[in-house]
Amino acid sequence: MNLREKQMQMTREIIKDTALSLFCAQGIERTDMAQIAEQAGVSRRTLYHHYKDKEELAAQIYVENLERMFGQLLFDFDFEQPVQSLENILDKYLALRDHQESLIYYDAIFGVYYSTLSKNPAELSDFKKAMEGWYSRLILLETIAVAPEEKNKWLNILQKSTHLYFMYLQKAVIITHQRGGVVTEEDRAMDRQFKDFIMHGVRHSQDYKTP
Repeated sequence: MNLREKQMQMTREIIKDTALSLFCAQGIERTDMAQIAEQAGVSRRTLYHHYKDKEELAAQIYVENLERMFGQLLFDFDFEQPVQSLENILDKYLALRDHQESLIYYDAIFGVYYSTLSKNPAELSDFKKAMEGWYSRLILLETIAVAPEEKNKWLNILQKSTHLYFMYLQKAVIITHQRGGVVTEEDRAMDRQFKDFIMHGVRHSQDYKTP
Protein backbone atom coordinates (compact mmCIF):
# COMPACT_ATOMS: atom_id res chain seq x y z
CA MET A 1 0.00 0.00 0.00
CA ASN A 2 1.53 3.31 -1.09
CA LEU A 3 1.23 6.64 0.71
CA ARG A 4 -1.80 7.79 -1.29
CA GLU A 5 -3.66 4.54 -0.57
CA LYS A 6 -2.84 4.83 3.13
CA GLN A 7 -4.16 8.39 3.20
CA MET A 8 -7.37 7.33 1.46
CA GLN A 9 -7.84 4.46 3.90
CA MET A 10 -7.29 6.80 6.84
CA THR A 11 -9.85 9.24 5.43
CA ARG A 12 -12.39 6.45 5.04
CA GLU A 13 -11.87 5.39 8.65
CA ILE A 14 -12.31 8.97 9.89
CA ILE A 15 -15.52 9.27 7.87
CA LYS A 16 -16.90 5.97 9.20
CA ASP A 17 -16.02 6.76 12.82
CA THR A 18 -17.61 10.19 12.52
CA ALA A 19 -20.73 8.82 10.86
CA LEU A 20 -21.11 6.08 13.50
CA SER A 21 -20.92 8.67 16.27
CA LEU A 22 -23.49 10.93 14.60
CA PHE A 23 -25.81 8.06 13.67
CA CYS A 24 -25.86 6.80 17.26
CA ALA A 25 -26.26 10.28 18.74
CA GLN A 26 -29.07 11.62 16.57
CA GLY A 27 -30.27 8.73 14.43
CA ILE A 28 -29.44 7.76 10.86
CA GLU A 29 -32.53 9.47 9.42
CA ARG A 30 -31.69 12.82 11.04
CA THR A 31 -28.06 12.78 9.95
CA ASP A 32 -27.09 14.06 6.51
CA MET A 33 -23.91 13.86 4.47
CA ALA A 34 -23.16 17.55 4.99
CA GLN A 35 -23.02 17.04 8.77
CA ILE A 36 -20.76 14.04 8.38
CA ALA A 37 -18.37 15.93 6.10
CA GLU A 38 -18.21 18.87 8.49
CA GLN A 39 -17.65 16.75 11.59
CA ALA A 40 -15.07 14.57 9.83
CA GLY A 41 -13.19 17.61 8.58
CA VAL A 42 -13.42 16.66 4.91
CA SER A 43 -15.02 18.32 1.93
CA ARG A 44 -18.34 17.08 0.58
CA ARG A 45 -16.54 16.24 -2.65
CA THR A 46 -14.14 13.99 -0.73
CA LEU A 47 -16.99 12.36 1.16
CA TYR A 48 -18.91 11.57 -2.02
CA HIS A 49 -15.72 10.30 -3.64
CA HIS A 50 -15.65 7.53 -1.00
CA TYR A 51 -19.40 6.95 -0.58
CA LYS A 52 -22.09 7.64 -3.15
CA ASP A 53 -24.74 8.33 -0.50
CA LYS A 54 -25.70 7.95 3.17
CA GLU A 55 -27.26 4.56 2.59
CA GLU A 56 -24.03 3.09 1.24
CA LEU A 57 -22.03 4.57 4.12
CA ALA A 58 -24.51 3.32 6.75
CA ALA A 59 -24.57 -0.17 5.22
CA GLN A 60 -20.79 -0.47 5.15
CA ILE A 61 -20.55 0.53 8.81
CA TYR A 62 -23.22 -2.06 9.61
CA VAL A 63 -21.38 -4.95 7.91
CA GLU A 64 -17.99 -3.96 9.35
CA ASN A 65 -19.49 -3.76 12.83
CA LEU A 66 -20.85 -7.27 12.40
CA GLU A 67 -17.36 -8.43 11.51
CA ARG A 68 -16.05 -6.92 14.74
CA MET A 69 -18.87 -8.43 16.80
CA PHE A 70 -19.32 -11.82 15.13
CA GLY A 71 -16.63 -12.49 12.56
CA GLN A 72 -13.84 -12.19 15.11
CA LEU A 73 -15.46 -13.69 18.20
CA LEU A 74 -16.85 -16.79 16.51
CA PHE A 75 -13.36 -18.08 15.82
CA ASP A 76 -12.70 -18.39 19.52
CA PHE A 77 -14.97 -21.44 19.43
CA ASP A 78 -13.25 -24.73 20.19
CA PHE A 79 -15.05 -27.89 19.09
CA GLU A 80 -13.04 -29.91 21.60
CA GLN A 81 -14.21 -27.71 24.49
CA PRO A 82 -17.54 -26.49 23.14
CA VAL A 83 -19.33 -25.54 26.35
CA GLN A 84 -16.48 -23.55 27.87
CA SER A 85 -15.57 -21.83 24.63
CA LEU A 86 -19.21 -20.89 23.99
CA GLU A 87 -19.42 -19.34 27.44
CA ASN A 88 -16.20 -17.43 26.78
CA ILE A 89 -17.71 -16.01 23.58
CA LEU A 90 -20.87 -14.92 25.39
CA ASP A 91 -18.67 -13.24 28.00
CA LYS A 92 -16.99 -11.29 25.21
CA TYR A 93 -20.41 -10.25 23.91
CA LEU A 94 -21.15 -9.01 27.41
CA ALA A 95 -17.89 -7.04 27.36
CA LEU A 96 -19.13 -5.27 24.22
CA ARG A 97 -21.99 -3.91 26.32
CA ASP A 98 -19.46 -2.23 28.63
CA HIS A 99 -16.77 -1.14 26.19
CA GLN A 100 -18.25 -0.94 22.68
CA GLU A 101 -21.95 -0.41 23.25
CA SER A 102 -22.26 1.72 20.11
CA LEU A 103 -21.69 -1.40 17.98
CA ILE A 104 -24.72 -3.11 19.48
CA TYR A 105 -26.86 0.01 19.43
CA TYR A 106 -25.99 0.80 15.83
CA ASP A 107 -27.03 -2.68 14.73
CA ALA A 108 -30.47 -1.98 16.16
CA ILE A 109 -30.98 1.48 14.66
CA PHE A 110 -29.64 0.39 11.27
CA GLY A 111 -32.28 -2.35 11.14
CA VAL A 112 -35.00 0.23 11.79
CA TYR A 113 -33.51 2.66 9.24
CA TYR A 114 -33.26 -0.01 6.57
CA SER A 115 -36.85 -1.11 7.17
CA THR A 116 -37.99 2.46 6.42
CA LEU A 117 -36.39 1.97 3.01
CA SER A 118 -38.40 -1.28 2.65
CA LYS A 119 -35.15 -3.23 2.69
CA ASN A 120 -33.76 -6.09 4.77
CA PRO A 121 -30.14 -5.90 6.04
CA ALA A 122 -29.82 -9.65 5.46
CA GLU A 123 -30.25 -9.00 1.73
CA LEU A 124 -27.12 -6.84 1.53
CA SER A 125 -24.59 -8.56 -0.71
CA ASP A 126 -21.73 -7.71 1.67
CA PHE A 127 -23.73 -9.16 4.57
CA LYS A 128 -24.33 -12.42 2.71
CA LYS A 129 -20.66 -12.70 1.77
CA ALA A 130 -19.59 -12.07 5.34
CA MET A 131 -21.96 -14.68 6.78
CA GLU A 132 -20.93 -17.29 4.23
CA GLY A 133 -17.28 -16.58 4.91
CA TRP A 134 -17.57 -16.82 8.69
CA TYR A 135 -19.36 -20.15 8.78
CA SER A 136 -17.29 -21.65 5.96
CA ARG A 137 -14.16 -20.85 7.92
CA LEU A 138 -15.68 -22.30 11.08
CA ILE A 139 -16.52 -25.57 9.36
CA LEU A 140 -12.96 -25.85 8.08
CA LEU A 141 -11.36 -25.29 11.48
CA GLU A 142 -8.90 -28.04 12.35
CA THR A 143 -10.19 -30.33 15.08
CA ILE A 144 -9.07 -33.59 16.60
CA ALA A 145 -11.46 -36.55 16.73
CA VAL A 146 -14.60 -34.48 16.19
CA ALA A 147 -17.17 -36.21 14.00
CA PRO A 148 -18.94 -34.17 11.29
CA GLU A 149 -22.31 -34.58 12.97
CA GLU A 150 -20.86 -33.35 16.27
CA LYS A 151 -19.35 -30.34 14.54
CA ASN A 152 -22.64 -29.51 12.82
CA LYS A 153 -24.51 -29.85 16.11
CA TRP A 154 -22.25 -27.36 17.84
CA LEU A 155 -22.27 -24.96 14.92
CA ASN A 156 -26.05 -24.88 15.25
CA ILE A 157 -25.86 -24.34 19.01
CA LEU A 158 -23.21 -21.65 18.56
CA GLN A 159 -25.28 -19.78 15.99
CA LYS A 160 -28.52 -19.92 17.98
CA SER A 161 -26.93 -19.09 21.34
CA THR A 162 -24.94 -16.10 20.11
CA HIS A 163 -27.93 -14.78 18.15
CA LEU A 164 -30.21 -15.11 21.18
CA TYR A 165 -27.78 -13.32 23.49
CA PHE A 166 -27.10 -10.58 20.99
CA MET A 167 -30.83 -9.94 20.55
CA TYR A 168 -31.16 -9.67 24.32
CA LEU A 169 -28.21 -7.26 24.59
CA GLN A 170 -29.53 -5.20 21.71
CA LYS A 171 -32.86 -4.71 23.49
CA ALA A 172 -31.06 -3.93 26.76
CA VAL A 173 -28.91 -1.28 25.07
CA ILE A 174 -31.94 0.37 23.46
CA ILE A 175 -33.70 0.56 26.85
CA THR A 176 -30.57 2.07 28.39
CA HIS A 177 -30.43 4.75 25.68
CA GLN A 178 -34.10 5.57 26.15
CA ARG A 179 -33.57 6.33 29.82
CA GLY A 180 -30.43 8.41 29.39
CA GLY A 181 -27.61 5.95 28.79
CA VAL A 182 -26.70 4.98 32.37
CA VAL A 183 -26.04 1.26 32.94
CA THR A 184 -26.99 0.24 36.48
CA GLU A 185 -25.76 -2.66 38.57
CA GLU A 186 -29.21 -4.17 38.18
CA ASP A 187 -28.74 -4.05 34.40
CA ARG A 188 -25.39 -5.82 34.68
CA ALA A 189 -26.88 -8.48 36.93
CA MET A 190 -29.70 -9.11 34.43
CA ASP A 191 -27.17 -9.34 31.58
CA ARG A 192 -25.21 -12.00 33.44
CA GLN A 193 -28.39 -13.79 34.46
CA PHE A 194 -29.56 -14.08 30.85
CA LYS A 195 -26.15 -15.40 29.79
CA ASP A 196 -26.37 -18.00 32.58
CA PHE A 197 -29.87 -18.90 31.38
CA ILE A 198 -28.53 -19.65 27.88
CA MET A 199 -25.64 -21.69 29.23
CA HIS A 200 -27.98 -23.65 31.50
CA GLY A 201 -29.98 -24.63 28.45
CA VAL A 202 -26.85 -25.64 26.55
CA ARG A 203 -25.53 -27.78 29.40
CA HIS A 204 -28.83 -29.53 29.94
CA SER A 205 -29.97 -29.96 26.38
CA GLN A 206 -30.85 -33.48 25.37
CA ASP A 207 -28.23 -33.40 22.67
CA TYR A 208 -25.37 -32.63 25.03
CA LYS A 209 -23.61 -35.64 26.49
CA THR A 210 -21.16 -35.33 29.32
CA PRO A 211 -17.93 -37.29 28.86
